[in-house]
Amino acid sequence: TGDLVRWRTDGMLDYLGRADDQVKIRGHRIELGEIDTVLRAHPDVADAVVVARHDETESTALVAYVVLAGDEVDHAVLTGHLREKLPAHFVPAAYVTLPELPLLPNGKID
Repeated sequence: TGDLVRWRTDGMLDYLGRADDQVKIRGHRIELGEIDTVLRAHPDVADAVVVARHDETESTALVAYVVLAGDEVDHAVLTGHLREKLPAHFVPAAYVTLPELPLLPNGKID
């Protein structure tokens, strides 16, 4: 199923999260990697990663961190690109433009 659990000594299971990048937001299961892939296919995007962020009200929203391939691009253009290819609930609520994605020493995204 992709769910990670742990057996407790009392025989119950503790839910630990997911083994993949799938998140559930407002009842929709969303594979974050699908959004990353579609964003990277846009000619103005060099790299991208989408994460599910919790705000102060404990609501969850998608945020896209984007490295541009050239000059600035209007985030509305990226939203339009995503809406052409993905369901509405896959479209991030916010975009953050970065000069590069932060990486851990092993090369994975931090």
